[in-house]
Amino acid sequence: MALLNRIRMKNYGAAVGACKARVMRRDIEIRHVEQLAEIGECHAVMMELRPNLPDVEAFIRQVERQGEQGYRLSAAWSGSRIVGIIGYRLQENFLHGRHVFVDDLVVREEVRGDGVGALLLSAARAYARQQRCGYFVLETGLHKVLAQRFYFRQGMLPYAIGFVETLADPDEQALSWPKPALGR
Repeated sequence: MALLNRIRMKNYGAAVGACKARVMRRDIEIRHVEQLAEIGECHAVMMELRPNLPDVEAFIRQVERQGEQGYRLSAAWSGSRIVGIIGYRLQENFLHGRHVFVDDLVVREEVRGDGVGALLLSAARAYARQQRCGYFVLETGLHKVLAQRFYFRQGMLPYAIGFVETLADPDEQALSWPKPALGR
């Protein structure tokens, strides 16, 4: 709650619209990213979470392919600079029913702790509410203790342990999408 008291929201509508906030002496604008040039600008930020990503052009193509499956990318701007991004999608399954799943959330290291991550989550939550979802879901690595603490502070609770199996042969591994990073 203390964080919410420090954040002054103006013109904060559905995730489709823009939101502006004053966060720890920073003016932040959150908006949905659709233009190819802006998607390309998000690449450098995404590299902080997913350092094994291919080049900018491959990143843009991947975002476009995922977009065909409902993936949305929103970014936090401080002036003309992107300082954080969130990628999320509307899904439906037997476990959660209609929900929004957060695939990616990353904030530039130098502005972590300034409330940018909370604003990005709020934008995706607003979209989930607009879409009449019952749940807002994300996953993080068991080794990412700082991320887990952040999600707890955002009112989120753990619900499962995920499992993954590599399906490619070791020789084919270079051709497949990179395995989950074991960093932060």
